[in-house]
Amino acid sequence: MDKLGERVPPGCSIPDAVVVVQSLSLLIKIDFWIRNPDYLADELLTEIEQQRQPPELLSRVATMIGGKVPALHRYPMAKYLYGAYERPDNALALLASLKLIRHVRTSEAARARRDYYLLQKGRDAAQTMRAEVPVLAWYDDQADAVGLIPETKMGSLTRRRQYEQPEYDQTPWGAIIPEITDRVRDRALRIAGRFDYPIEIEPRAVAAGNPL
Repeated sequence: MDKLGERVPPGCSIPDAVVVVQSLSLLIKIDFWIRNPDYLADELLTEIEQQRQPPELLSRVATMIGGKVPALHRYPMAKYLYGAYERPDNALALLASLKLIRHVRTSEAARARRDYYLLQKGRDAAQTMRAEVPVLAWYDDQADAVGLIPETKMGSLTRRRQYEQPEYDQTPWGAIIPEITDRVRDRALRIAGRFDYPIEIEPRAVAAGNPL
């Protein structure tokens, strides 16, 4: 939220709100890309291939899918009615109880959109964590990469783009969305050759220890 939330408009009725993610759908779709570096890397390749991003971004892609990264950082999600889904209630309730965020329904209707506001206290907590736990910079880097995908501003557009991945689209409801690292590696090398921008992707390695 701190990285990808939209600045709240002047006169926002939520006290101390600094940014907002409009809709639970968008929040979950962003979460999917951050937790699945292989899918995020493939979207960056599309951005490079369609020349919306420079070939230099291939180096970032190589770090996302090389070495131990896929095993360390991939945290798969199941597919439900509208794509990747995992109930965020527990995590968000904890943040809300600490007054770091606030979520608000846009109306009294049963299917009303839910907006998620990061409060100033939450932003301060995030800054403190960045200073005290440098390894968390990985999440900032992932969020910055997600921000390069144009559809990230709206949940419906983000969902549509994620469904363009055949493995994602063909995953049955209730099943885990499969890893695509090997396919993305091959595609990255092909695109690197096409743009004459050589990259090295570390051989895939199994991570040991506790993932972060």
